[in-house]
This record gives sequence, structure tokens and C-alpha cells, in this order.
Amino acid sequence: MRKFEIEKREKLKREKPLVYEKIIQLSAKEQRGECASRIDIGYNYACNLKCKHCMASTFQKKDRSLTPADLRSIAEQADALGWCQFNISGGEPLALKNFDEVLKALMPERFHIGISTNGHFLTLEKAKHLKSIGLDKVMVSLDSYDEALHDANRAQGGSYEKAISAIWNARQAGLDTIIQHVITHQNARTPDTVKLAKFAQENGFSLDLVIAKALGQWEGRHEVLIDAADAKFLFQLHQKYPAARRDVFASYGMRGGCGILKRCFHISQFGDVFPCVFMHITLGNIFQDALKTIVDRGMKIKHFRNASPTCLAGENRAFIGKYMSKFYGKPLPVDYREIFTEEDDFFKD
Repeated sequence: MRKFEIEKREKLKREKPLVYEKIIQLSAKEQRGECASRIDIGYNYACNLKCKHCMASTFQKKDRSLTPADLRSIAEQADALGWCQFNISGGEPLALKNFDEVLKALMPERFHIGISTNGHFLTLEKAKHLKSIGLDKVMVSLDSYDEALHDANRAQGGSYEKAISAIWNARQAGLDTIIQHVITHQNARTPDTVKLAKFAQENGFSLDLVIAKALGQWEGRHEVLIDAADAKFLFQLHQKYPAARRDVFASYGMRGGCGILKRCFHISQFGDVFPCVFMHITLGNIFQDALKTIVDRGMKIKHFRNASPTCLAGENRAFIGKYMSKFYGKPLPVDYREIFTEEDDFFKD
């Protein structure tokens, strides 16, 4: 592990020893072929902004939505499975009036918990409060190093200033602070991306390079997807500025590659379990089935059980063309049985 990874682990050991004891078992779980999943929860898709790359508005609304009691059930099930990480996304989670209750329901004493935010509501006072009630990490979305480009993409002036302030507020409050940046083919190899990586490296932040998916308002627009040259550039950027990283890069002693389902999956506002935040295929619903039942079902699909060196949802053109395109134009999410057949079952391959 790199120095900064060791330092983060030591910080976790001091602040949340119960979580640390679970997190150091992740590599062994992965080696045994088990899930070591971080669960991303879209607790509520409501948001104060209308970003061009947003996907939340594409999902069908259902009669029942997640409640804090549902989150407690999810946390208890995940804890029993030895999992140790949650991320609360949306929408904009800090717009929720009951966010404290949401965080408490996820048992912060037993889980490392982060949020994905546009930063609009993250004042220093708010950041300190969240840290005091168990939040560990804040991931602030930044669309460009250029203020005008960021604000244009967010369709609201002042968004850049709010995001930058949130980054520094989170740092001052003692929260792990990540800058999230969406990478398209159009912006991958640009000075703007390099400037962001340099800024993150020089100021001790991590830069999470989230590659674009042809979904939401970009549904079917494969021209936004990165190519092999873009991927190579991003890896070289990581070598020069280690703070800039992708989810397929090796880290914390774990192998690189697509972490779909085995390392991270998504639970929607309406209880559907997606194998990936960006793969809008439901494997089941937590209102009907136990979490383990749903995950075990997904693990039978060979594409999720077997490691892929590239991101299935945003980089593997063969997978995108054969499977992702099947749910284009349909009400989302789509049942996994509409996408996969017996030939996709690991045990029958």
C-alpha cells in the first residue's frame, strides 16, 4: 500500500476500530472470490441542480421508497456479511431534512460512510457536525477546473464556488475529501483534466476519475465513452499524479479491474439493487428479498463473478453493445432476466 493509504487506514483504526477490523479483511475476502462490497444508496433522487450528466431522473417512480428503518435493516444485513462501507448518493443527500436520521440508521460505528454531493449545502459548520455524528468521507463533484465550464454544466451560477468551498470545508472538518470528476472522450486528454490532477495532488486531495457512461441524458451517445488511448492517458496521469485515480486501478492491496457487484453495488430510492451505480438492471428488490439472496443471484452471472480489467458499464464496448443497449429507451430499471440469458450464467458457461 502507498503511504497515504496506510495513513488513512491508521486514521480509521483510531476513529472506528470496529470498521477497521472488517476493512482489513477485504483483501482476503476478495482472494476467496467473495463479495467485499461497498453499498451505494440513492436514498432520494431529489436535487437542487440539473446537471447534464445526471441519470437520477430516468428511473420509474414507485409507491414505496426507502426509509431510515429500511436502511437499518440493510446495515444489519451488511454487517452480518462482513461488509463495512456505505456511500449515500442521490440526488443531493445534503438537501434531505432528515439526513442525520439517515446517517444514524446506517450504524456509523460499524461502517465507513461517505456521501456524494455537489457541495452546495456543505458549510464548515455542517461539515463539522457531520463528522461528529459519524460521517467519514465527502466526495464533491467538480466538472471542470474552469469555473465557467462547471457552472454551465450545472446550469446554475455560483455552483463552482460552492463546490470549491465544500472541498476545503470538508478538509478542515477532518473528513476524507475526494474530488469527483466525470471523464468523457472529449475531456479526457485535456489541460483541464491535468490541472485538476495537479491541484488535487498539490493540496492533498484525491481525484476520483469517473468515466462517462452512455446513460441518462447521454443514453446511447457512445461518442462520450473513453477509448483505449484515453484510458492509457489516465493511467499515465495517475503515475505522475497518484492522487488521480480510477476505480479499475489497484489500491489498498486489492487487485485492479471492474468492481461491479463484488466491490460496489447500488440500491435505488425504490429498493432495487443494481450491480453497479451505472448499470440500471435490477437483480431484485430489498423490500421482497434478503440482501444476500439478491447478491448471490447476481454472482451467478459470469460477467459479474469474473473480473474484467476494464469498466463494463463505460469502457467495455462489447458488453455495452450487447447488454447495456438492451435497456435503452425502456422504463428503468430493467429486470435482469430481460438482459441476460442462460449463456450468461457462470455455472452453465
